Amino acid sequence: MGASARRKKEIAFAIGNLVPATVLGAGFVALPVRFWPTDIVVGGAVLALGAASSLVFGRPELTQRALTLAARILLATGVLLVTVAVLSMAFLAGIHGDFGRGGVTLMLLVTLLVLPYAIVYPLVELWWLRTREPPVVAAPTLDTESSSAAPAIGAGSNDAA
Repeated sequence: MGASARRKKEIAFAIGNLVPATVLGAGFVALPVRFWPTDIVVGGAVLALGAASSLVFGRPELTQRALTLAARILLATGVLLVTVAVLSMAFLAGIHGDFGRGGVTLMLLVTLLVLPYAIVYPLVELWWLRTREPPVVAAPTLDTESSSAAPAIGAGSNDAA
């Protein structure tokens, strides 16, 4: 894969990271009740995904690290969200019985909507980052003209006669 094709995919992943960041940010703003653990996790994930995407655009040399960090943060947030949703479904079904069936249906819908964006997408991104070939870095060259013009070590006016 050429350097330009690789760069296009990196930019696509950076833009793709902004989609879950936007959805998480909208959910963060839409929650009517503030709960500080949720605020820290979701707010941190939104900021990290936005910062990583901006690094991909602004500092191409940090693209690999930024995309890897963003994918790991999104995966951890997704696993946490799905875990909480599944535990909520179990609680609603166990405690409320038939009355909680509507809540279970809603949590199942939320879980199925979160899975592709917060678990499958970062797994694909991490897989792509691991399997792509490393960027070609030019080896440093030695300039023989400037090294011959430099004075020898120890040569100078302080030499003992």
